[in-house]
Amino acid sequence: MTAVCAIAAGPLPVGAVAQVTDLLRHGLQGYDGTPGWLNLYGSSPALLAPLAAALLISGKRRGTDLASAVMTTDLADRASYG
Repeated sequence: MTAVCAIAAGPLPVGAVAQVTDLLRHGLQGYDGTPGWLNLYGSSPALLAPLAAALLISGKRRGTDLASAVMTTDLADRASYG
């Protein structure tokens, strides 16, 4: 089970690096035309994705829940505001 969780956790740090890069390039208000709260949410995977990866690697169920929530809501955010 832990090996499966470790493999599933692999892409999460990659996404976190992309989010941190966006933050460094554009700041917290990097997405023009989106509400302020959504701009802040768009930056939150930079913190939440590594946390989800750590929880997944440690075999905690909360890691699966958090990873699912981060990916689902990030996809919904990007689908609605690009």
